[in-house]
Amino acid sequence: MPLEPFELRPGDDRPCYDMAVQTMPRERMREIRERRLRETVARVFTKPVPFFRRKLAAAGVTDPRDITSLDDLRAIPVTVKQELRDSEAEHPPVGDYRGTDVRENVKLGTSTGTTGTPTVCLWTKRDLLIDCEAGARMFWAMGIRPGHVITHAHPSYLYGGGALQTLAYEHLGCLTMHVPPPDDEELAEKGLRMWQRLPPDFPFMGFSTGAFITHAERLGLTPQEVGLDFSRMPNLGGSDGTLGLSTAGAECFAYLGAPCGDRRGSHLAEDYTCVEILDPDGDPVPDGTWGRLVVTTFGRDNFLLRYDLEEVAKTDSSPCGCPQTSVRGWWGGREKDLITVQGRSLLLPEIERTLRTVRALSPLEYQVVRPAGRDAALRIRVERGRSSEEPIEVLADAVRDAFTKLDIVVDPEILPRDTLPRAGYKSTRVVTEP
Repeated sequence: MPLEPFELRPGDDRPCYDMAVQTMPRERMREIRERRLRETVARVFTKPVPFFRRKLAAAGVTDPRDITSLDDLRAIPVTVKQELRDSEAEHPPVGDYRGTDVRENVKLGTSTGTTGTPTVCLWTKRDLLIDCEAGARMFWAMGIRPGHVITHAHPSYLYGGGALQTLAYEHLGCLTMHVPPPDDEELAEKGLRMWQRLPPDFPFMGFSTGAFITHAERLGLTPQEVGLDFSRMPNLGGSDGTLGLSTAGAECFAYLGAPCGDRRGSHLAEDYTCVEILDPDGDPVPDGTWGRLVVTTFGRDNFLLRYDLEEVAKTDSSPCGCPQTSVRGWWGGREKDLITVQGRSLLLPEIERTLRTVRALSPLEYQVVRPAGRDAALRIRVERGRSSEEPIEVLADAVRDAFTKLDIVVDPEILPRDTLPRAGYKSTRVVTEP
């Protein structure tokens, strides 16, 4: 894979951004991955990287030649985010798990901190180029091309995701408008007014989309009046409504998957990653089974070995109808948001997907109250739709009926519009109450 942009021009419509890598035969890809894994493990000993040196020692690996294939990874203990936080606290300023020294890097950011104290993210020039190339694969699969005008509202400043998103768009050859998340009326209006001046070809605000719509309404504007054509918003979902596995977070691998052309999950960037899906005992689960997402990165200057993201995912290694040859993945949400109720476990995306079938709730704003008991009805708070005129009980019955398809009894609470708290970026969807 070249670590520089391809010669791209508007109108180029080949199936994949990097045809050589994304359509590579599986045997050849495995050779590349295992070579890069061996180089990464060797770096643990030669740099050295004390954190992962200890992890390898715990697995009985005392020589880099002990790890020769992807299958050998299973012997290495997983790493969770709290261990990275502890490393940073015990070995300031950035911990002892890095593959580089601080001053070898050109970019610093942090994770969002939505699950605790943010960790520091570091990128060398090489790391940035790898992330931008992987990002270009994703955006190309979404239909974004050089010359397109793109907008996004990922947070920036110390959080690294926003700046990285802009870099990836620019790497692909797009004109990018990076607006702030709409945390208040002033910030929201700045973004909305800029879009009026220069309507984007692809609006891609992710978690902020609903908040921007709400702010536009308060200004008496429709999305169309501010140049936002949401029919052109890139679709990361599968044909069955499931979400493709697109990211492992900025601290691990930002652009993990490129959407499948046949909308069958996301094809993973396997030339720089190894994705494992594990059961509670740490054993691999069969294809198509939900489990815990563990990601190893290699070929980078800053890498992670068997990083447990504490999220739910599944993969499928069977051949796909589109030209891409890598394993496909789907994302099921954070493990902490998994709802156990009435004898089964529900993923948050399943709940959201079901609520979206009730069109009178659009645009959707909701909260799920974690059940106090396994047999209790699932309490869901949901706002009535922007233009909904149906009586509250009619909407509540529609929500109850929608969840019969999941064989789940729900207790819906229909709220007036703008009742639930709004977040400029990530909303809290699952709450715990007495």
